[in-house]
Amino acid sequence: MKKARKLTALLCVAMLASSLAACNGNGTTTTSTPSDGSTATESTEGGEESVVTDPNELPDVTLPLTEEPVTITYFQTTDGNASQVKNDYNDLDVYQELEARTGVHIEWQMSSGADTQTNFNLMISSNQLADVMYGAGYYSDGIQAGIDDGYFLDLTDLVPEYAPHYNAVRNSNDRYRKASMTDSGRIGALYQFQKSIQPPWDGLQVRKDWLDELGLDLPVTYDDWHEALTGFKEMGVYAPLSLMGNGAYDLASAFMSGFGVTGGWQLTEDGTAAYGPYLDGWKDYVSLMSQWYAEGLVDPDFMTANYYFGDTTMIVTGKTGAWTSMYTMASLYEQTTEDTDMVIAACTAPRVNEDDVIHLRLADQYYSGQPHAISANTEHAELILRWFDYLFTEEGSMLCNYGVEGDTYTLDDEGNPVWTDKVMNSPDGYSFAQAQCNYAMPPSSQPYWYDWTRELQGLDEEDVGMLDIWGSDDQDWVMPNDLSLTADEAVERSSIMTDIDTFYREQTAQMITGVLDVETNWDSYKSTLESMGIERATEITQTAYDRYVQR
Repeated sequence: MKKARKLTALLCVAMLASSLAACNGNGTTTTSTPSDGSTATESTEGGEESVVTDPNELPDVTLPLTEEPVTITYFQTTDGNASQVKNDYNDLDVYQELEARTGVHIEWQMSSGADTQTNFNLMISSNQLADVMYGAGYYSDGIQAGIDDGYFLDLTDLVPEYAPHYNAVRNSNDRYRKASMTDSGRIGALYQFQKSIQPPWDGLQVRKDWLDELGLDLPVTYDDWHEALTGFKEMGVYAPLSLMGNGAYDLASAFMSGFGVTGGWQLTEDGTAAYGPYLDGWKDYVSLMSQWYAEGLVDPDFMTANYYFGDTTMIVTGKTGAWTSMYTMASLYEQTTEDTDMVIAACTAPRVNEDDVIHLRLADQYYSGQPHAISANTEHAELILRWFDYLFTEEGSMLCNYGVEGDTYTLDDEGNPVWTDKVMNSPDGYSFAQAQCNYAMPPSSQPYWYDWTRELQGLDEEDVGMLDIWGSDDQDWVMPNDLSLTADEAVERSSIMTDIDTFYREQTAQMITGVLDVETNWDSYKSTLESMGIERATEITQTAYDRYVQR
């Protein structure tokens, strides 16, 4: 029987997609934290527990922050939902309230998402710097070089003095600390840290109603999947398995992680850096996909797929039975399709043997979005840091995450915030996602202490439970995204990997489709990667990883 779904799940999708598209990947481990920002226990990489500092243990922030109004320029990327509500961020209710409290006016220099990196580079090259700059991670030679080159303000000594709440959160978890500093220990940017670590939000989904019709359980092994996909084909399904573009990579590592590889940089069993498509496990993955493609189990058009998550049109029209997508999307698919029997379930990544351990998946998320730098030329460094620091206090973070108490949220008997109808059923006609981006801050927009669980109030238990299913696999071979390359390393590795990434994707697609035979082509494929410099690129990555571990 079809699950009951809340319509608000539909409305969460765009907001979450905007948040996740801005994310730069993050760390490890899964926890939950009271969404009111109270003290929480979290696990660090080594399994030790650290306590997020309660903002109330630090001195209160005195408001307003300035006696006379001060205007700060801020280069920022647009949020899809916020831009549908108001043209100017200063017209958003949350920023009007923040200005009233702090006395700080923001002059926004907005850039559309697709153009943000280009516009950031133009801002740097012209040296016409905003006081605060979204996209510090775009700086080609790294954040430390941005400091040394005179664009980013060195915050190493300033953060402890003027942003003690931010600094307390930054030092509360080893992953926060490592992400927010360079290899030499300098602070060159500010980050949006999660109040609790977000489990993997993307993974395998399957048509459970079709499995039930075939008398099959949720697939676990590759053999189980072969049986299920074959059953889908015999039901007349056009593309039993929907692969991401060219079959080379997807966020969840889905069908490749069972062979111990992913479509990029990773760690291996001995803890060393490796490039997944260069490992022999990639051959095993490609060989299996080639076999399934020949049997008609894989989308015949996967080479031209350009969607970030599952192809919504194919899913809702019943043309595919398995794909990777976000946990919020299941409700959208089920409510959009004309097939009233559709039921979607989450699956762990397939494995060769049922008791095999998976070591690669979408990593848990410690922070969101791009780091934000402060201009080395600003006249308002102290005020800017105190403004950001307020967003990491309990009072400030509640405004950022939920808006104004009694208006957009109330507290339940346990002190947890609950959205009011002003957000859940907007009288202004805003979607749930749009309302949150008007009355609270858009996700991944800027540094604040972000409570990602605010999105869950519009979802049912089955969709939220997908987080636990995908999070049940290990992630100890996931390469941290917080590595820092020196300027010379960045230039050298980029010159190598640009061509390699193109080559491996083209070859992977050709081997899957049978244009190239996997067995006879594999040695030549690896030799070409070697001649293109993969071993040198791996050496550079290993060196950067070693420095990261020592931070």
